[in-house]
Amino acid sequence: MPFESTTPHHFLSQLAGHWQGTSKLWLEPDKLAGESPIVGTIQLILDGRFALFLYQSSIEGEAQHGMFTFGYNTTLERYEASWVDSFHNNTAIMFCEGNAIENGFSVLGSYPDPTGGPDWGWRTEVKLIGNELIMTAYNITPEGEEAKATEAILNKVNA
Repeated sequence: MPFESTTPHHFLSQLAGHWQGTSKLWLEPDKLAGESPIVGTIQLILDGRFALFLYQSSIEGEAQHGMFTFGYNTTLERYEASWVDSFHNNTAIMFCEGNAIENGFSVLGSYPDPTGGPDWGWRTEVKLIGNELIMTAYNITPEGEEAKATEAILNKVNA
């Protein structure tokens, strides 16, 4: 089924529900480090202005939790998001902004290099293709080289 959202907020409404699928992790470019089940719920909040994705997965058998809040800023005409999780972010909140893309949106944020070097970028694409929700994130080196870091492929669960 083609993407038929009339507004960004209509797109958000299509994401509400319970989701489950598979999460993949790359710690080095083009070298899959692991794959695990992922479950989560996307809830619309504040009268549908924002979506809140609470999810749980694991890395090498260790439980991982995260929260991805996103919405469309009608004043600035862009998507905005924040990430927190128990694996990538330590105690930081990553703030992101971006634009609509085919079947969804893409947002860009950054995070500090733990060794004290320049910040790295983090680009997240959220796409709804038919009944499949695909969330793909890319690490971006300070030099601008991009490599896939995570990908969750989810299907809606009737609850």
